[in-house]
Amino acid sequence: MITASYFTAAIVVMAVITFISRYFFFTTSFQIRIPPRIEALFVFTAPCILIALVVPIVFQAGLAESGEIGLLSSSYFWAGLLAIGLSVVIRQTLLVIILSMAGFYALRSFGLS
Repeated sequence: MITASYFTAAIVVMAVITFISRYFFFTTSFQIRIPPRIEALFVFTAPCILIALVVPIVFQAGLAESGEIGLLSSSYFWAGLLAIGLSVVIRQTLLVIILSMAGFYALRSFGLS
């Protein structure tokens, strides 16, 4: 049986692992040299994290109600597609965010769930 002390221990272990992994990047006594090819991959870290956070929200909102049909009537889904399309056409991130949010609220006001 999983108890509260199990969860506490798991959180402490995760905190220690996170601290150790970040400590090595910020300490001056221990230098890590990252190859340029690996460093170039860090550019994709933020978009990957954002996608990992957003995609479950987009699909859960539509699929939780009535399957594929519910997905097509979900304002989250259509606003997500709008954001993808705008980001391809417009290269300014803030403008894409503002227009995507406006599109989402417009879809919500027209009655999409």
